[in-house]
Amino acid sequence: MNENLHLETTISGKAKHYSPDKFINKLKKYGANLGFRVLNGVAILYCALKSPELPKEHKLMILGVLGYFILPIDLVADMLPAVGLADDIVIITKAISVIYSSITDEMKEEAQEVLKKIFGEKYLPSIEYEI
Repeated sequence: MNENLHLETTISGKAKHYSPDKFINKLKKYGANLGFRVLNGVAILYCALKSPELPKEHKLMILGVLGYFILPIDLVADMLPAVGLADDIVIITKAISVIYSSITDEMKEEAQEVLKKIFGEKYLPSIEYEI
């Protein structure tokens, strides 16, 4: 409960750019095109955002990255084959490199569970997607 309240405070007023529902819908629509390694990174960012221990500046950066990921219009249109998600991948990778030291095993495990829930059998947990 306290974790959700903390997340709600962080995203308050930013629903135009980010919401958990928009994030999940984007994953469902384009997730398979990202590849599971990048998809795992996005899910870790999503789970890290909910952590009360994560510094506020990291949360704000994650909100920006996930907001950009969700936006239907960005530098390179997501629906373009092969290159459409390239800008998203670069931004996601950079965000993970910045907050890497704050990522816990619990966040990684929660990210795995989120992806299993969304993709079911398409998500192969036997393959290591570590960042």
